This record gives sequence, C-alpha cells and structure tokens, in this order.
Amino acid sequence: MRQRKHSWTNSIKNFFVSWLICSFIFGLLFTFIYIQHKESEKSSVQSMAERVLVDLQSQLDNVDEFLRQSDHIDAKCNDDTIRQMRQFVFKNPAVSEIGIVSPRGNLICNSFGMMSSPMYLSEPIKKRGLRYHGPIISEFLQVPAFVLARTRHDGYEVNALLPTDWINDTLHLRKYKSLDFVAVVDTETGVPVFLQGKYSLPLDHKLFPLSRSTEVEARFDDQTSKYLYIKPFNNVPRLAVVVSKEARLLGIPDPLWLLVLCLLYLASWVGLVLLLNHYDKRLLSSRTLLLDAINRKELFNVYQPLVNAQSQKIEGVEVLIRWMHPLEGELGPAYFIPEAERDGTILELSLYQIDLALRDLKAVVANNRDFKVSFNVNGYLLMCPSYIEKLCQAKGIFHNLTIELTERDVLSEAKIKLILQQLVDMGIEIAIDDFGTGYSGLQYLQSFPIDLLKIDQSFVASIGLDNLQSPVLNAVIEMAEKLNKKLIAEGVETQQQASYLYERGVLVHQGWYYYKALKVNELKRAL
Repeated sequence: MRQRKHSWTNSIKNFFVSWLICSFIFGLLFTFIYIQHKESEKSSVQSMAERVLVDLQSQLDNVDEFLRQSDHIDAKCNDDTIRQMRQFVFKNPAVSEIGIVSPRGNLICNSFGMMSSPMYLSEPIKKRGLRYHGPIISEFLQVPAFVLARTRHDGYEVNALLPTDWINDTLHLRKYKSLDFVAVVDTETGVPVFLQGKYSLPLDHKLFPLSRSTEVEARFDDQTSKYLYIKPFNNVPRLAVVVSKEARLLGIPDPLWLLVLCLLYLASWVGLVLLLNHYDKRLLSSRTLLLDAINRKELFNVYQPLVNAQSQKIEGVEVLIRWMHPLEGELGPAYFIPEAERDGTILELSLYQIDLALRDLKAVVANNRDFKVSFNVNGYLLMCPSYIEKLCQAKGIFHNLTIELTERDVLSEAKIKLILQQLVDMGIEIAIDDFGTGYSGLQYLQSFPIDLLKIDQSFVASIGLDNLQSPVLNAVIEMAEKLNKKLIAEGVETQQQASYLYERGVLVHQGWYYYKALKVNELKRAL
C-alpha cells in the first residue's frame, strides 16, 4: 500500500514537473519564434512598401525624364510641340495630359491642342526641381488627377496629369491583403494625397515633416496598435509611401505552425512524464530489490586482511560486502553499490553491514582488543544521524575502529569536518582511501582530522616499472612521514612490491600476495 501511494505521489509530481519543464522550454521556443516571425512580418511590410515605390517610381521617373527634356520644346505650342506631348501621352498610359503654363500662370496649351483662350492657373514656382500638385479635377477629362510639374529655365512650367484611378489601382489593397492601409502622403504635413484603407497615425509620435525612412510600432488614433513604415520617393521628396499593419498580426505564426508546436508540446509533456515515471519505477525497483535482499539475508560480509609485513600477522580487516544473488550468483559491490548510492539504499546496506560485522567479528575482537576493523564510508552516510549512531554502537565493540573515505568525500561538504572531529574525539580513526587519485591537496590533510592514508594500488603496481607513477609513490611516502600520517599499501600482489614497501617503512599491507577477501570462517582459520 505504501509503495502504491508512493507511486501515485511520484506520478503527480512527475506530471507537474514535466509541465513546468515543457512550459519553460516551449515558452522560450515560442518567444523566439514570435520574435523571429514578427521581424519577418515587419520586413514583409517594408517589402510591400518598396514594391509600391517601385511600381509608382518607374512611372514617375518616366514623367520626370520627359519634363526634364521639355526645356528643348517650343513653348509657343506649335504643331511639333503638340505632337511630342501627344506621343508621350500615347506611350505612357499613366499620363492623361501634358500642359504648358506661361510665367504669368496661364495654361497656353496641352496635349489636346492650343487653348482658344489662355486659362489662368497659378504662376509657376521659380524653384527648379520636380514637384507635385493635387489631386485636382482635369478640366478636359473631368477626372481626378495628380500633377507633376517642373519650371523651365525660361520661367515656363511643363506639367503632366496622372489620373488617380491609375494610382489607386496601384495602391489597391487587394494586392496587399494583409495591410490596413496604403497611402501616398505629403511629407511636410502627413496629409494623404492618395489612400486605400483607413488612414490613421500614432498618438504619441510626431512623424511629419519627414525626410527619411521611418518605422513605428505604437498605439494609433483609431485605438489599435499598429506597425507603420514610411519611405519617401527618391525623385519627389515631398511624397512618401505609407503602409500599416495591425501589430497583433505581426508575431502570430501560421496556424499550421501553431498546431505543430502545440502537438510537439503535448508530445514532449507526455514523453517526459513517461520517462520520469520509468526512472522512478526503475529506482523504486532497484531499491525494493536491495531491501528485499537484506530481508532475505542474501547480503554478506567478506574481510580483506591487513597484514603486518614484519610479523606476517593479520592486524585487522577491511569490511567489504557481497550479494549472493539467487539467479546471478555472488555479486561484487560494483554491481549494486553505485545503484544503492543513487537511490539512497546505501544507508540501509551500510547499517546492515555493520550489524553483520558485529556478529561475525565479536569473538575475534574479544580475543584481540587491538584488532583493527575498517569500514568504507561516503559523505552521504556521514550526514545521516542513524549511521553515526550505529558507528558509536560499533565503537563499543571494535576498540580499534577505522572509517575510510575518498578524497572527494572529505571535501564535498563543509559540515563533514565537524563530524569527523567528533568521531576522532570518540576514538574512531579516519583514513583516506585510494590516496593520490583524487584532490591530493596538502590543505585538507592539515585541516581535516585524518590519521591514516591508504596508498592506491595503481601506485603499488608501478613498483619495479619505469613509468610516471613510480616517483609519485615515493613522494606520497615521504609526505606521509613528514605529516606524521600512518600508511597502508593496497593491492600488494608480489614479493618485490612487499619488499620495496617494507624497506621504505610501509609496514601494513593489503593484497592478494597475502590474502584475498575472506569469509568469516576463512578469516578465523587464518587468524
């Protein structure tokens, strides 16, 4: 029942953890897509404005070129002048009429012919360059028209009328369905000269007079948020194309992309939930197996003797644990200790190991109070009050009790230093296992209450070999002597290794040269 409740609790936890992870990741992804799509849409709006400019600019350039050349035509409107004007109108469908205005402001003639009586319009502006008027109603065609004009060097003005129907067709929103409006505006006042759609401007941005391309995203006077882009004409700076699109439409991806993103989100959520549930089940399964093995007494201790090289007697043992698996046979610690450390079962295993050692070695210690008993401990166990309590219980039986830690475990937690000092005060010896393979710093050897160093077997194996580890062994021995630390050599497998260590003052050895790890009955016979 407890396991089922734990499983449901973990499933609910995994459901919400997966939701948070997927929401965070896909939130970032959607934000990235939103920003990218928004920038892409802004570029698209600008491209539409450029397209309008290209469509209009090509016609305006043609008209401007003709007006520039008009300096050479006869202002008296002879037959040749009228013929040239008619030819230009015929070749340019966008132009409906060409007119010539005298310096006094009278329309003398147009492409239809000589005026029967001059019509006063307005005196030509003395300033050179292309300019526009309009829209106006053409006197002859009676249609709205847009006027482009240039003043000649002799004061006459030549102008061209472009029907607004042609311009409106160029600007028609059916070509630019996604836009709110397309307009050609006066860059001094912002007043639209031609317009398709509902024209509006930003509330808090002064855009006009305008001299260069501008983009704005803001609240508009029609109470909607829009993105607006303005670009002046090159040849008629007083005119600019303005396009606008609702801001809310800029960042919204295509509905198909949104659907794909939602499906990916749901699939990732479900997949992550299943993955976490599988991990929990695997963790729970391994924990259950190990706890069941403890209950069925499938775990047992073996004892690696610590031999005095001088007397050749066993002075103590390192306690190791094994698992007699019902299917796979005897398993070494490498098969289950890492899993036990991951799922937390290492505490139950270690408590059980001490209980087994107390039972197995009680008679041995009773005959030899100085018999050393050593347990492998990690930083996690030192932080567990129940394990410290069990060590205190073991200390009552094992008078010469040692715990072995790796260098990583010593430095992993600041609190460990205080705990180790408390254990030393109780008479428990502290040893560093596999010394030389971890941090190998003098600082923790001086600041932590460490009594014993166990030389790693890789250094012992280098004895008699010419490799990089050979000088390290001698350095470790010299350092231990200077710091007044006891030494034990691990992995002694040959007579040469044993003799070399003995000659350098390392008297306690551990390895197959003397004994393999022994079961309790074998240990008692060896003793």
